Amino acid sequence: MASTNVQDSASAKGSKKEGQKCLNCYRRATELSTPLKNCGRCKAVRYCSRECQTAHWPAHRAVCYRNAEHAAAVQEADRSSKGVSFAELDKRLEKWIKFHNTILMAATIHALDLPRDITRTRTHVLRLCVHPREDHGGSASKYFRVSTAYAIEMKEAQNLPDPWRESLQQLASLREESEGRNHGTVAGVGIECLPLGVQFVPFGSLQNLGGLNPVPNWKEILIKDVENGKKFGR
Repeated sequence: MASTNVQDSASAKGSKKEGQKCLNCYRRATELSTPLKNCGRCKAVRYCSRECQTAHWPAHRAVCYRNAEHAAAVQEADRSSKGVSFAELDKRLEKWIKFHNTILMAATIHALDLPRDITRTRTHVLRLCVHPREDHGGSASKYFRVSTAYAIEMKEAQNLPDPWRESLQQLASLREESEGRNHGTVAGVGIECLPLGVQFVPFGSLQNLGGLNPVPNWKEILIKDVENGKKFGR
């Protein structure tokens, strides 16, 4: 099956916890005896302990405040879009991203052609456009439908409407920090969903991808699996 090919090439054989890491020490959730904890302020990143959260605070501070401000702005602008408030739409997007995290990572790897040249994390990013669905039936996996997806050069992405430029700067900081610690590089996907704007999702600890088989039809697999609300690897 097509999805199995993507699974092999993304090396994502574990559970969804396999892709979750402490943002400071980069230990995976599967390596820990206790669950990772979200940042209490922005809820956007995870840490394995209070010590790691404290150690990483100087690097996370600015991003944390911006994430918290975004959440507050969504609450403030709580008005309807097809009967769904901005706040509820924002929550649905977070749940949708969480459900499809692994297939989004696989799509990013192959859209950027990282098995051939992993340094393309520095020059390209995946742009993914989605829109809300009304036929989701209450399932987080079907809250959104993929409109289009393609790799875009960083220099071109910097000319896209805000907050693209700022998000790319944050992605570059995460990548430099990860590479500086010899934890691999970081790739990213910018998920556009009107009227919410752009949400960036980074995928870290990427290294040694040269052995992966290319998946040229990654976009078709992504669109099909998302459309069917399919859990990656099942």
